[in-house]
Amino acid sequence: MEPVRKGRSSAILTRWPGLTTGRHKGRFYRNSLMLILLIASIPGLITGIVMYQLVVGRMENEFNQMHQSQIENRARNVDDQLAYLEMTLSHWAFEPRFGNALRTLDFVYYFNETQEIVTTLYVLQGSHPLIKSAQLYLQEPKPILFNRDYNELKDEAKIQAYDRYLTMGNHVYWTDWIASQSSDEASQANGSILHTDPGNALVLVHKIPGESINPFGALIITLDNEKVASLLKTLTPYDEGLTFLMDQQGNTLVTGNPAAGKADLAFEQQLKEEIALNSDAHSFLFKYEDETYSVSYGSLSRIDSDWTYVSAAPLTSVTSPVKLVSKIIVIASAGSLILGLVLSWFASRRIYSPVARMLHLLTPGRNEATTDTRLDEFQLLEQQWNELTSQSLTAHRQLQEQLPHLRDSFVLQLVQGHLYAYNEQDLQQRMRNLGFEVEGQQFLLLQMYFTGYAQLQGRFGSQDTGLVTFAAVNIIEEVAKNVFSQFSVMNFHDLSSAMLVIAPNDEPVKSQALLWGQELVEVIGQTLKMNVTVIVSRPAASPQELPGLFMEMEQAVAYRSVEDGSQILDLEDEQCFRRTEEASYPLGLEREILQAIRLGKKEESERVLEQFMTEITRAGSSEFQVQQMMLQLLGSIQHMMLQTGVTPYKLFGGCNMYERLSTIREPAQMMKWMMGEVLLPYVQEIEMRSQEPLKQVVERTMLFIDENYRNELSLEGCADAEQMTPYALSKAFKQVSGMNFIDYLTRVRMDAAKQLLRETTMKINDIASAVGYQHSYFNRIFKKQEGLTPSQYRDQWQGK
Repeated sequence: MEPVRKGRSSAILTRWPGLTTGRHKGRFYRNSLMLILLIASIPGLITGIVMYQLVVGRMENEFNQMHQSQIENRARNVDDQLAYLEMTLSHWAFEPRFGNALRTLDFVYYFNETQEIVTTLYVLQGSHPLIKSAQLYLQEPKPILFNRDYNELKDEAKIQAYDRYLTMGNHVYWTDWIASQSSDEASQANGSILHTDPGNALVLVHKIPGESINPFGALIITLDNEKVASLLKTLTPYDEGLTFLMDQQGNTLVTGNPAAGKADLAFEQQLKEEIALNSDAHSFLFKYEDETYSVSYGSLSRIDSDWTYVSAAPLTSVTSPVKLVSKIIVIASAGSLILGLVLSWFASRRIYSPVARMLHLLTPGRNEATTDTRLDEFQLLEQQWNELTSQSLTAHRQLQEQLPHLRDSFVLQLVQGHLYAYNEQDLQQRMRNLGFEVEGQQFLLLQMYFTGYAQLQGRFGSQDTGLVTFAAVNIIEEVAKNVFSQFSVMNFHDLSSAMLVIAPNDEPVKSQALLWGQELVEVIGQTLKMNVTVIVSRPAASPQELPGLFMEMEQAVAYRSVEDGSQILDLEDEQCFRRTEEASYPLGLEREILQAIRLGKKEESERVLEQFMTEITRAGSSEFQVQQMMLQLLGSIQHMMLQTGVTPYKLFGGCNMYERLSTIREPAQMMKWMMGEVLLPYVQEIEMRSQEPLKQVVERTMLFIDENYRNELSLEGCADAEQMTPYALSKAFKQVSGMNFIDYLTRVRMDAAKQLLRETTMKINDIASAVGYQHSYFNRIFKKQEGLTPSQYRDQWQGK
């Protein structure tokens, strides 16, 4: 610092001519000048010393408070990071792909689903920088571990280790238990598959399915210890100090310095004891080994427990800027005083305004000013004004970003009738607060249904309806911007949406909406290759009429034509709904379908069902008519099932098939659902029942062989006993048991022979006769089956 001060002093002197050079002055002049300078300097020095003594203490307190505020803000950031991890994991745990379907899924056969799970884990692992690894462990149908690939666990110790995740904690919990994935020798060296080493990272576990009380698996996120430690280091803004995180029992979970030595561990233990003594205060000063530390701690509420963060920073690091600034204040006051004397001595042409005094008044309360003494009071005011302006603009921008979401949410609640308790004035006031103009305005509702999704299976998956609806809603907003000045689009995420249009009373908003609907049909068809049914309501004069209009539109969609193509329906146009009287029910095709199903003819049933669907849709039938006819067909099929002794409730697992069918809008999807969910299960049930008598015949034959293998047996004799042909019995035996008649008889006789060879001392000839063979043939067949002769088998067994 000394060279810098000398350099600055030299620079100041060189800017003022006459200070560094001049004529030789007399002794009196020099003595008088020295006396005047000394007398003028004494008050300045005294003032600086007094200011140093009085102000330093207060500034130290101010800086300490600022330090505590920084710690609290950064602790909130740590808490937000951990809360985000908990929310993200809970979101994934409730995903349908992690539902009960995994309990019975064959991951080897359905390798696409297996690959999707692995990909999802990669996405989850990359969703946050703190995540080191993401794993999925399934206990059922068998122990399976998904990490970077698909692994079937065979090691019992590892299975028990991962099973412990399902028995520990609540449905969602934090732990520092880590299931070892090392070799058996490494596991034995550690002494346990699960261990609690504070050096290990944290683990967040969410049992799946997320809504189930009987979980069979768990999503396991392991945090990167180094990154967590780096995050904790932000709690100590200085290079010195100590920070760590501990649980409710006082055990250290994570420390900001994973490679801490014994000295740091001892300091950490002392801090824990001191915190226990100062439980009422969240910050205090702690002296340890001739060093005073500013200690801050607080609680982080986690999903299953409360953690405590602790930050200890040396007080010298916190207050060092204060001491530097206080010295600068003394130097600046003395320099300003000397400069004032010099300028006065020259009858100053540059009168220096009281910059130092203004600086002393403005800088003590601002940390930024203490780091740059070149700022004057006007620059400080300008800096503060810019900061306030920036904060105001940021807050305004955030409000503008969230306002559309608030508007859409309010409109959705309004049209669905959730705001029925509000009167007209309250609704208008809330709409004005959200930026709507409602004075002298009329309200119009439009509802859009998107069909033809079955034709997009190559571009989108079966579960991408929400994505398709989102894309369609974006298109609706873009097209509406060119026509309407006030509107709000509602996304229902089920291939349907609605839009509220607000327009002046003197505008023909109904005709504009019909023209806009035609434009929307063209854009959706060109972009998404889908059809659109647009329903336009009548204009309403009050927001309170909107729920009733919305209900009418929900009912009117059932009258849309099921023919391919887009449609625009006007609630006030009766011509759109008259054609519903023209459709008729094809009773003849229904009888053909029932006959084909009763006979178990799958292909014939599918062919006639396709004719049935073609018949009920060829005359421009409405969606309501098609649904009613399909519901009638479903009722007839279930009646036929009852007549044949099949209970629909048991066959369909207690599912309400009428409710499921009523939610399907497109004929192609109705036919696919009817074939896959109704007809195919019934045909399979009939086939299974037809095989039951054959199974009983084969079981009786196998029991007969088990009891009479010592005698001479033949396929023909067993077939005669069951009153069947040998071919029919052989085919049924192969179908039920998986092996032919001779192979099963040979296996039974060989098992009996091996038992006699092991447990008795009978001769080989006697054993051959006892199991129904001649001696020579017995030796050949035994060696063929076992690879050894009977004598060699007996010797080998006795040798063991």
